[in-house]
Amino acid sequence: MQPTPTSDRRFDRPLRCVSSGYLADGCSCQATVPTSVVAAAWAQEQQRAGAREDQFFNFAWNGGQWLGYGLRDGNVRGVYCPEHNKRRAQHSSAYSVAA
Repeated sequence: MQPTPTSDRRFDRPLRCVSSGYLADGCSCQATVPTSVVAAAWAQEQQRAGAREDQFFNFAWNGGQWLGYGLRDGNVRGVYCPEHNKRRAQHSSAYSVAA
């Protein structure tokens, strides 16, 4: 079955980093990654790790380590670019130590 042109556009549209600025001086991030790249990485993670729940997953693209949030139905909710993925991890580590 061939995908419809509408679904092709949806699948290939870029996903923008979901960083809303709480880690980046109040500025929303403009970094994007093709939806097809993220969807393929999530599908591979689901197969490799047997992921059956909604969860975060890491994937490499364009020389950087991105963080995605995959849904158990195979869709992806959002992504963090390499810079904000790193800042998020540092922020989480600092919070864990301080708690």
